[in-house]
This record gives sequence, C-alpha cells and structure tokens, in this order.
Amino acid sequence: MSKYKFVWFVVFVVNFALFLGACGIEDIPVIPPFPSSNVTRQFNDRAYVNIPNDYAGTAFTNFAIYYRIYVSDIPSSTTTESIFSTINPALNSDYNSFRGYIDSSTAVNIDMDRVFQGRNYKLLALEPNDNILSSPSIFGTNIEFNFSSSRAPTMTAGSNTYTLWRSNGGGLFSPQPDRLFRNREELYRTENIDPTINADVVDKSGISADVRHYTYVAMFIVAVGINAASYSNIYSTPALIHVFQLPD
Repeated sequence: MSKYKFVWFVVFVVNFALFLGACGIEDIPVIPPFPSSNVTRQFNDRAYVNIPNDYAGTAFTNFAIYYRIYVSDIPSSTTTESIFSTINPALNSDYNSFRGYIDSSTAVNIDMDRVFQGRNYKLLALEPNDNILSSPSIFGTNIEFNFSSSRAPTMTAGSNTYTLWRSNGGGLFSPQPDRLFRNREELYRTENIDPTINADVVDKSGISADVRHYTYVAMFIVAVGINAASYSNIYSTPALIHVFQLPD
C-alpha cells in the first residue's frame, strides 16, 4: 500500500468512527430480556415472578403486563403448553406467535407493544395504582399472582397487595360485568364479546349455551425503557407469567 493510500485509509477510518459516534449508533439503549426461568407456576391459580436486578442503571422506565382472556368449555391444567389448543385454539395461536421472542438472544428492541396489541392483548391495570410497576424498589423482589380467590385475583409485591383490573382501553370499551378477573356469564356471553364491550375476550366456537363455560387468562411480562435520542419506548423480550383459570 502506497504512503498516500495508507494516509487516506487512516483518515477514512477515523472519520467513519467519528460519524458513528455523532450518530449515536454505538449508544443504542437495550433493555435486558426478562428470563422465563424467573417465573414459577403453581397449579392453575398461582405464579411467582422474581424481578431481576438487571434493569438498574439501564433505560428502564416500567414493567408492562399484557393479557387476553379465552373462553373454553373444559376445566384443565394449564402448566403445559400442549393443552393450550384444547383450551382454546386462539390461545395456542397467540402463544405460538410470541414463543419465538421468549428467551431470545437475537430479538433486540422489538416493539413488543405492537406485537401484543396486534394479537388483541391488553395492558393489565392494578388497583389502587400501577406505581409499583415503575418503582426501582421492585428490583430483586418476588411478586405473587393469586387467582385462588373468587373475590378478586391479586398481585402481591412485598407487603402490598393489588387487585388485578381488566383494561377498558382508556374508555374505548366497557368490560362486563366489571373489571375483575372472574368467570361470569356476562364475561363469556357471545353477544358481549365485541370491540365495545369485552374487547379483551376471545370466544371459542362450538360451545352450546347449556354447556358450562370456563375462562382463562394468559399474562406476559416485559420490561419497558425509553430511547432518550428518539423519545420512543424500547422493550425487553417477554416472559409468560401463566395461563390462569379465572375463579367462579
């Protein structure tokens, strides 16, 4: 290589490196994956989620929990994926569309909000408030989801217990009979399953009116952050919390 070409090459490399730095390409923030190994499921009604410490010092802003309710005609254990298609084919189809992201080492900064909402998943709400999901105090703790009570399924974090609330889409639909996760006729009634009432519910075809109905909810957790350069949300890969059977 001639002296002239060598000098030109060095100048090019330096300028290219400065260009990358100016564009901030090397500083794209990434939210660490939410490992599925941090979730323990028990029967159809409990799950324990260990919140990693990995999000401290990152672009983290909050955790988001996405859910969808599935109508079924069978009581079943939900601890294995093989039963999902029997419970409701839509549950199996939805889960398969998310499965490739779970524990993935290559799915980075995928817009998980668009992925979940594209399958009609909604954001879980907590009563009295969602503040715990954005508090660093939750890092390193274990949270419990409990669907064993017919009064109201809950999430417990530390000494605080929160009631799980269905979404109303910011007022776009009106969940019936209420926003609690309970198996009720108004919840699974076919005429109520539409975008203006129970938009978070998917029916199962072929169930006659005289057959007992069951309902299940699939819940996934993701960590959310903010890209300070673009002011857009970034997401971790998700973990399945559980497919809970809603109490009567």
